[in-house]
Amino acid sequence: MAPTPSLAGLQIETTAFPPSVKPPGSSNTLFLGGAGVRGLEIQGNFVKFTAIGVYLEDKAVPQLAVKWKGKTAEELTESVEFFRDIVTGPFEKFIQVTTILPLTGQQYAEKVSENCVAFWKSVGIYTDAEEKAIEKFLEVFKDQNFPHGASILFTQSPKGSLTISFSRDASVPEAANAVIENKLLSEAVLESIVGKHGVSPAAKQSLAVRLSELLNGCNESNDGKAGNERDCQMAPPPSLAGLQIETTTFPPSVKPPGSSNTLFLGGGGVRGLEIQGNFVKFTAIGVYLEDSAVPQLAVKWKGKTAKELTESVEFFRDIVTGPFEKFIQVTTILPLTGQQYSEKVSENCVAFWKSVGIYTDAEGKAIEKFLEVFKDQNFPPGASILFTQSPKGSLTISFSRDASVPEAANAVIENKLLSEAVLESIIGKHGVSPPAKQSLAARLSELLSGCKESNGAEAGNEKVEA
Repeated sequence: MAPTPSLAGLQIETTAFPPSVKPPGSSNTLFLGGAGVRGLEIQGNFVKFTAIGVYLEDKAVPQLAVKWKGKTAEELTESVEFFRDIVTGPFEKFIQVTTILPLTGQQYAEKVSENCVAFWKSVGIYTDAEEKAIEKFLEVFKDQNFPHGASILFTQSPKGSLTISFSRDASVPEAANAVIENKLLSEAVLESIVGKHGVSPAAKQSLAVRLSELLNGCNESNDGKAGNERDCQMAPPPSLAGLQIETTTFPPSVKPPGSSNTLFLGGGGVRGLEIQGNFVKFTAIGVYLEDSAVPQLAVKWKGKTAKELTESVEFFRDIVTGPFEKFIQVTTILPLTGQQYSEKVSENCVAFWKSVGIYTDAEGKAIEKFLEVFKDQNFPPGASILFTQSPKGSLTISFSRDASVPEAANAVIENKLLSEAVLESIIGKHGVSPPAKQSLAARLSELLSGCKESNGAEAGNEKVEA
């Protein structure tokens, strides 16, 4: 199951950051170090403005490993020095800033410039060279407008040049719009995102989580330092790469309650609603699958692009009904009562079953038990609802006060339609989480394309080539 996690893409809102890019102004291909949103709390709602992806040159891994190998993701997240080493490290970086809300070039450039100048003056490093660089920076952006989905792209060279490019979507153009030769300005762009006062804590956390895995897989050279770039084993494969959804870290694999198997993270995303012009998020959702799902899905879906899979109702139906285990983790972003959650799920299930004429007494009893299991539960932010869906049709329900997975279950309901309906409600035709669907499609597309066919010309062998 290749490629390595340094090459695993990320889905941030509606923007898919690919696993690697060749930036404008560079002859290198850089890997996706991490990604996240930039936003602000406005009248009690977190409003998101941009999705940001940070790419690094491969040699960043062994160079950072000298100091940071062995540190946990939490330790890296809390270290100002770690992010400073990324910003100033002697390797290329590439930053993709894709708009969620419309933005003018003047708004963006003035805000960045204002922050840069204030910092440089505070530490006494603002000279005529920086003043001229800022003037050029403002000039490059002054006639630009960035509607939803447009991108601002920065390539930061180790020598100090800043290459600036623009795109009407999330694609990376070959040609640059401008190059500014100023090391302080070049570094300041990334510093403003992941530095001490960086505008994207989500991107910082994502970088820390993903780089922690890479650094800990970095073999030391004979002199005791991780100085040999080839010695850095960037494992595990993308099926085992975790995801950061808002403040919830979904681990690369879990052993669910009610199961003897370890399942891999197929994808994840938020569930939310547009309320008075703002997208309000209620839950973060991770969907895990049994390993045997890959060769079974590959028979029909191998070779399809992520876009084709995202748009296929049948593909997600094959996941929901496939003869392999699934595990769903629903972690709350906003508080939720068990009654609210179970009533909404039940209402949707019953309406669908009745519309297609498959609602029987068995489903009625299953719904009653489902409502009973949830009636006294409350889920503050960060609490989790956990479902294990067996191929035979049982639904194991568990609860957790955080994002951890308990060993014991709270209840088991033996009803195949209800078991499938939980996942169907998330990723089905009218699924409540389009980001989770998009994430599943993107990650599974890579795995399915790496699945070798058996002698019978079908990908029926459960061995998946790395």
